[in-house]
Amino acid sequence: ALEYVEGQPIDDYCDERKVSVEGRIRLFLDVLNGVAHAHSNLIVHRDIKPSNVFIRKDGEVKLLDFGIAKVLAGETDAASETWVTRGEGAALTPMFSAPEQLTQGQITTATDIYSLGILLYLLLTGQHPAGVGPHSPAQLVKAVVERESPRASSLITSASQEAATRRATTTERLVRTLRGDLDRIIAKAIKKDPSERYPSALAFAEDLSRYLEHKPILARPDSTRYRLAKFVQRNRVAVVLAVIAFVAATSGVAWIIVQNRRVRAERDFAYRQLMRLDQHDDFLDFLLSDAAPTGKPFTINELLGRATKIVERQKASPTQIELLDWIGVDYGAQDEHGRARAILEHAYQLSRDSKDPAIRASASCALGFELSRDEDLVKGESLIQEGLRDLPKDPQYALNRFACLRFGSQLSREKGESSEAVRRMEQARDTLRASPFDSDALEMTTSLDLGSAYSEAGRDQEALNEFQRGSALMSSLGRDETETAVVLYNNWALELDQAGRPLEAEKIYRKVIDISRDSSTEDAVSPMVLTNYARVLRELDRYPQAADYSERAYNKAKKTEDELVISQSLLERARIYRLQHDLVRAESMIAEVEPRLHKQLPPGHYAFAAITTERGMMAVDKHDLPGALRLIDKSLATVQTAVKSGGSGAFTLPGLYIDRSEIDLALGHADQAEADANQALAALQSRGNSSNASCRLGNAYLAQARAFAAENKEVQAHAAATQALAQLEGSLGADHPDTTSARRLAKSN
Repeated sequence: ALEYVEGQPIDDYCDERKVSVEGRIRLFLDVLNGVAHAHSNLIVHRDIKPSNVFIRKDGEVKLLDFGIAKVLAGETDAASETWVTRGEGAALTPMFSAPEQLTQGQITTATDIYSLGILLYLLLTGQHPAGVGPHSPAQLVKAVVERESPRASSLITSASQEAATRRATTTERLVRTLRGDLDRIIAKAIKKDPSERYPSALAFAEDLSRYLEHKPILARPDSTRYRLAKFVQRNRVAVVLAVIAFVAATSGVAWIIVQNRRVRAERDFAYRQLMRLDQHDDFLDFLLSDAAPTGKPFTINELLGRATKIVERQKASPTQIELLDWIGVDYGAQDEHGRARAILEHAYQLSRDSKDPAIRASASCALGFELSRDEDLVKGESLIQEGLRDLPKDPQYALNRFACLRFGSQLSREKGESSEAVRRMEQARDTLRASPFDSDALEMTTSLDLGSAYSEAGRDQEALNEFQRGSALMSSLGRDETETAVVLYNNWALELDQAGRPLEAEKIYRKVIDISRDSSTEDAVSPMVLTNYARVLRELDRYPQAADYSERAYNKAKKTEDELVISQSLLERARIYRLQHDLVRAESMIAEVEPRLHKQLPPGHYAFAAITTERGMMAVDKHDLPGALRLIDKSLATVQTAVKSGGSGAFTLPGLYIDRSEIDLALGHADQAEADANQALAALQSRGNSSNASCRLGNAYLAQARAFAAENKEVQAHAAATQALAQLEGSLGADHPDTTSARRLAKSN
């Protein structure tokens, strides 16, 4: 007779309640304690599986069904043994059976250790090591007896989102959680050779407990680097405080990183970093409490100004330089580039006397990035390279290298070198993931920057994947209404618009504006966001609203002297005024922005094509079609040259081909109009197919349909118009003029 247990199998219990990995391990520790008790009484369970491990409603674990348990030899009378308890029968569950059970080998406590390892594997990954079933008995036997089981973390892929959700996490975080110690613990438990498994359930439990306490596990070879990394994990509060202070701004000021051949050097390095953390904590506590008058509100810039005064009075030290870097980068983030440059140049000069390569490199790269934003691209690049050269290859400098590469990638984007920007950012990602201090916060930052780099390189789907990943990480960190959220959502919406999905982009821009707005007004919204929002409104044929937002962006950028946004808002206003047939105002915008671009950008930058394109389309409105064609040809040549030299701008080519197709058609060159439409389609399709509707693709099909219709190719025109209609309805809406035009063409052919 067995007691009735009201509960659920452990896997169902955990999945329904979305128990985290840590929570599952803690439940599993109770299972191990139960098995250890049975083993201490010389009983081997032999059939440990989810349906035999019940969790009661109060969370208590119950180990069930000892029906095929085996009493170890010598501990019972032969007369009382049954055929099953002697292990001579085949009563077992193949999916959770140890190799020795399937090969009729000796049954010991190690047999239960194997089954427990499989159970833990299933609890943490949602899968059996043999892979997704169903499996025939022969396949299961082969998998258990002959094949080495894959690492638990290797089974988690982008298709494992459901498994991650059931563990209250994301796929990326689940992989990182399993990778390393948990992979090793599970692998040791399910070794084919019983002698290589944990010697007891208690030893298994001890290693899992050590994992939860961030202590070195026994299943992993010991090393100084490993022990020191675990020490830092156990003291993660100090690291988090440091991250709040300056990693979010500089993303890489060095703190405790391990790997040095001599234990003494590693200890000294860690001690120095902990001392710096303590100094940073003391400074931030003073700044945010003692230094702020009670009850008196203050702005971010007031806080930074107070910080600057305090830090500059300090005696020269590594901490002073790091704090100046943090303050300078933060000023840059507030678009206070004059103050940012002055502070970062001061930090750079102080760092030249430092013997610490991390201090020198951080100061070089922070200043280099700020100079690039202040239009000094050549000197900025030189400083980035200087910082990277300063850093030794040792792993302890991984986060400094990550920061310099990240700054370097952003500088490359400023220079229009999209391929180099992607290369540097991918290298930064790889450097971070090789570091023992990879974190969700830094992974989120990486996705944001990598998404932006992919976007400028015209790699739309990769960019969207990164922004979506970054958004998921940001939500899991509770940062949905922060300045970082504004930047991420803005860049995500920008990429959606670039991919031809303005309806989706408009919704995200509204989210950005809602996060940024000050009470009931939009006065606090960044002029860059206002400009980008105006662009989407223009594409959605909402010209009055678009003009309003672009004019507000321009006026706000003028007040803050944000040269980049001034130029972008002028270009956007020119496009809107042209579409409203106000050519005088459109031409005045172009006349104002052109000298600005020549001052801000290097020769040959793809942005110069926007000037000639606008002039070309204005020539169309003036019925100067030959002049319009010459100007569009010039725009195409500018972008093609930039792309061939590794620069940005590839994403603008399809639109230029569509513009030229329109001019070709107006000139009566239907065959050339068809050729240009085909080139636009080829350029768009080379980026990979997407299940989402795209107005870029829709407009290319529409240009093709118009060319076919002019050539009296009715069947082809109908097919192209039908394709255009499907793309445009989903991306621009049913009432957009382009959608209406495609619908009319589809019906008439």
